[in-house]
Amino acid sequence: MEEDYILLKDLAKELGIDRSNARRYVLKTGFSMLKVRTPESRGQLTLALTPEDAEAVRELRQSQGYAVGKHPGKVIIDNGIGFFYIIQLIPELEAERIKLGFAADIETRLQAHKTAAPTAKLLKAWPCKRSWELAAIASLTREGCERISDEVFRVNSLDSLVEGGNAFFALMPNQIG
Repeated sequence: MEEDYILLKDLAKELGIDRSNARRYVLKTGFSMLKVRTPESRGQLTLALTPEDAEAVRELRQSQGYAVGKHPGKVIIDNGIGFFYIIQLIPELEAERIKLGFAADIETRLQAHKTAAPTAKLLKAWPCKRSWELAAIASLTREGCERISDEVFRVNSLDSLVEGGNAFFALMPNQIG
C-alpha cells in the first residue's frame, strides 16, 4: 500500500536543504503539514505532507529555479530584506480571510500561494526586514482579528488592517539595509 504522506525530513533531503529550512519554506509558501507517528520516529509526532502537496512543493521549487532530484541543493541566500504583505486568500468567497507574512520576493510568494489558493490577491505590501515580521503580525492583529492558523486570520475590517499596517511601518526606520 502506498503511503498517504511524505515525511518532511525525506522531502528536505530530496530538495537538498536541511529540515528546518524545508519546514520554513513549506510554511511560508502556504502549505499545511500533517503530524504523523511512524515507526521510524519511534512513535513520536513528525511532520509530513500529503503526496499532492509534496509534489506541489517540488514543482514550486523547480519553477523558482532550484534544482530538484539528482542535483538538489541550491541554497537560498536571505539578507533579511523584503516585504511584509497582506494577501487575501479567497477574495471572491471570504474577502476577510487574509495571510500575513514576510517575503524577499513578493511576486514569487504570491505565485506560491496561488498553488493552493488560485484566486489569492495581494492587498498591500510594505518594505520590511525579516526581523520585523512577528512584531508586525502582532501589531496588525491585536484587535478585530481571529487567528485561523499561524499567519492566517479572519479580520473585521480590511481597511482598518491596512491602516494599522501603515501606522506600524510609519514608525519603522525609513532606510532598510
